[in-house]
Formats: sequence, C-alpha cells, structure tokens
Amino acid sequence: MTVSPASIRNILFICAGNICRSPMAEWQLKALLWENAITGMQVGSAGLIALPGNSASFNAVRVARENSISLEEHKARPITTELIDNADLVLIMESHQGHELITEHPQASEKILLLRHFARYGSRERGISDPYGRNLEAYRFCFEDIKECVESLYEWLLEANQS
Repeated sequence: MTVSPASIRNILFICAGNICRSPMAEWQLKALLWENAITGMQVGSAGLIALPGNSASFNAVRVARENSISLEEHKARPITTELIDNADLVLIMESHQGHELITEHPQASEKILLLRHFARYGSRERGISDPYGRNLEAYRFCFEDIKECVESLYEWLLEANQS
C-alpha cells in the first residue's frame, strides 16, 4: 500500500454480501470517530456479491447491539467503480477479495489492504472469517476480531493526522 495515512479521508470496507463483516467494521469506525468528535472522514462499506437493499444479518445486528452499535438501518450495496475510485483506502476481509477487486479495478491496487493488517495480535496475513450462517458465538468472535483491527486502524489514522 502506498497511501499515506494523513491523506486518507474516505475509507471503504468490503466483504462478500455487505451484511455481516463490512457493516460491522464500518459502524465500529464511525462510532469511534463520532465518540471522539472527529469530522471530515467518510466511512462506508460494500460487498462483492451484495444484493442492494438487503439488511444486515440478524446475528450481526444482535452482536452489534450488544456492543452499543446499531446496524438496524444498514442496507447492503454492491461495489461500484465510483465507490472504489472515491475511496482513499479499501479494506478487505479476505485476500481473495483483493484479487477479485484488482481484476475488476486495477487502478485501486495501491489502496487495497487486508483489514487484518491492523491486528495487534496473531497473523496479519489471515483473513477475517465470514460468520454468515454460523452461530451467534461465531458472530461475536468476528465482531471482536474486527474491533481489534478497527481500533488499531483508528489509532494509526489519528497518529498520522496529529503529526
């Protein structure tokens, strides 16, 4: 990735259907920005195979609510060239998503990064597993995995913008 953190103003999270992982990441980062009164940052999400207008999955909504985050109003949207081009940083959940994006949007190759790159612990190369269709505990584990990465991403952005 060649994007400077100080130049990032638009972040796009991507997963498969835009109903579990990417909305959890989107709204976690939005909550951190809001709680700390940070403005001027756009955060969104989309999916490789998203069906427009689908709601977040029941368990994603439930786990987010357990953590004081609301996904009730979230509506899935597919990736578009405009979303990719407008994003300064595109964060994916699994490496194969990056390959698919680069095939369709080669202009974005320098700004695509695994969200797990921001993990404090464990492998930064592994993806964040899709909890869709699994039990509530899988969603809770996924939420916590994303939370660790999003908090680290937030700190990285904050440090870059304070120097």
